[in-house]
Amino acid sequence: MKINLDNKHFKSIDNSDNGEVSSDTLFHYKQKGEIITATYFGGSILQGQIIGKIFSDNHLEFSYQHINIDKEIMTGICKSYFEINENGKLVLNEFWQWTCKDKSKGQSTIIEI
Repeated sequence: MKINLDNKHFKSIDNSDNGEVSSDTLFHYKQKGEIITATYFGGSILQGQIIGKIFSDNHLEFSYQHINIDKEIMTGICKSYFEINENGKLVLNEFWQWTCKDKSKGQSTIIEI
């Protein structure tokens, strides 16, 4: 399955309790070749950015940073694995870790809208 994230929009449908992304967070992806970027905002996130790479086995690795509603700068890394759901929408199953504060790990799922 060849994935193209260019100009795709996503929203969160699940996240670990230690995450800041919520169902109010929206993502807008761009892709050039194997390089991806994204912006995200909503819920407790004022503004965020992602930069990463798609690998040939159809997973994505990226770093992220955002400013939350408490005006804290938050950073982390993530591996996402792609699937297509029964409605033909792209789903990203994400395994992430904060690189700031407590460096805890979590899991989240976002879906194409």
